[in-house]
Amino acid sequence: MKDTRMVSHEGIVVNANGNANCVQVKIISTSACTACHAKETCMAADMKEKIIDATPLEPLKQGDAVIIKMAEKLGRIALFYGFFLPFVILAAILFTLPALGFSENVAGLSAIGSLVPYYLALYIYRKKIGKDFVFTAEKINKI
Repeated sequence: MKDTRMVSHEGIVVNANGNANCVQVKIISTSACTACHAKETCMAADMKEKIIDATPLEPLKQGDAVIIKMAEKLGRIALFYGFFLPFVILAAILFTLPALGFSENVAGLSAIGSLVPYYLALYIYRKKIGKDFVFTAEKINKI
């Protein structure tokens, strides 16, 4: 059975430039508490604007309201690369070096330092990895 669940988010097209293969869409990323009626009195509210490159499913122009969609499984892959794998690397080094006789200070600094080449490799291969993460944009038909 094929997993076709999608994650979606509303946004506005900020740049179409006549390119039929890619549009830039501005989305507002919010934490759950930003919808709360008491957000003005609470400092936990968090809102950030993000620009996403997406493939349009239909012709779009600047200012169009759209829904951005991505396969849910891609979100899990991003979490794996961004959080789980670095945690495994960090923990492996943190627990292995003291067992080999190194001090806890050396193990701690080595564990943190081991993440530098990992994230550098992610940065170097970002375009290759990014080709797997496809966002689509579909116009919102409001009546």
